[in-house]
Amino acid sequence: MKPEVRLDLHRRTLDALNGTRPEGRAAPGEVPVDRYLDGDRTERELALLRHRPQPVAASSELPAAGAWLARDRLGIPLLLVRQEDGAVHAFLNVCRHRGARLLEEGGGDSARAFVCPYHAWTYRLDGTLKGLPQAFGFPCLNKAESGLRRLAARERAGLIWVIGDPDLADSDIDIHLDPLMDELEALDLSTPVAYAPRHYEVAANWKLLVDGSLEAYHFKVAHRDTIAHLFTDNLQIIDEAGLNRRLYLVKSNLDPANPPDADRFEPRRHGNILYFFFPNTTVLVQPDHAQFSTLEPLGPGRTRVHEITLLPAAPDSDKAERYWQANVDLYRRTLAEDYSLSESIQKGLSSGANRVLTFGTFEYSAPRFHRQLEAQLGAPDGVP
Repeated sequence: MKPEVRLDLHRRTLDALNGTRPEGRAAPGEVPVDRYLDGDRTERELALLRHRPQPVAASSELPAAGAWLARDRLGIPLLLVRQEDGAVHAFLNVCRHRGARLLEEGGGDSARAFVCPYHAWTYRLDGTLKGLPQAFGFPCLNKAESGLRRLAARERAGLIWVIGDPDLADSDIDIHLDPLMDELEALDLSTPVAYAPRHYEVAANWKLLVDGSLEAYHFKVAHRDTIAHLFTDNLQIIDEAGLNRRLYLVKSNLDPANPPDADRFEPRRHGNILYFFFPNTTVLVQPDHAQFSTLEPLGPGRTRVHEITLLPAAPDSDKAERYWQANVDLYRRTLAEDYSLSESIQKGLSSGANRVLTFGTFEYSAPRFHRQLEAQLGAPDGVP
């Protein structure tokens, strides 16, 4: 974290602990309930997500040249391949002949080529068409233009980010992530090791899960049995960089009567830093590791969550394994509290009890997210 950012965070944290609300003049907000229930809207949101970078795998899942992963995200069949020069290329996992899927979901570590199981059209690791049986039957085929459809891909913070629309294959992914991604990577997270990945479903709209991540008002009640005691009640400091955010959750170990000097202030020791990459990805930075989570809408009332713990190094002993697993278990218990409440909210949305969900001034970041999402959905082709 840059010195000027750390010093600013120190000043604002002490101001907040001494009674100055960090949200300043933020206004309360409302979000119409039907935005969490509308199937057509969910399809529009999915189209937007396919236009923005999505973290789809950990870099460590492709350890060497020839390693590959086939997986589906947002309804898109993806193929990720580590190249000889170390770069990761992403393609649509679809044969250019008759559209068959090249590979079922899974992975491998020593591919030399990819062969379509339908007619044996064969593709090199870089996606170019290598050959096909009885090529004389395709006299007009332009092999140079018949390779796999390429997707924009970039490795940042130990994750592989992909834009799922092949028409945006030349997009600069970094402009969607920086400068906060630069800041995140500077926190010993440029090449972390992936640990304890998990994929599961929650019976709630994906935006309810985002709402919960953008406010600390619920901590004292919802997390009273897990992490509430670790944090100052209902206090977070929020900064925006375009559509992305940094949220600083202040810990109770920072005594306002005896605060550290500015030059000794360690943000990771005195709080958790949550990086939110619009519209559906968070990286929670803790003192010695981070937790990554991204949300995949499956329908108006269902979300698939993808999680990875990001460690500075792989566990090298049973003691280290127990330590990291204990951290993962606490994180998962805390999220289970959040997501259980999101499922409860989802069940009541269509009851007519509320036409809108109401957010207080200290919850302002959530309705602001909805306004930003609404603006992006209204942009031409969903592109900012």
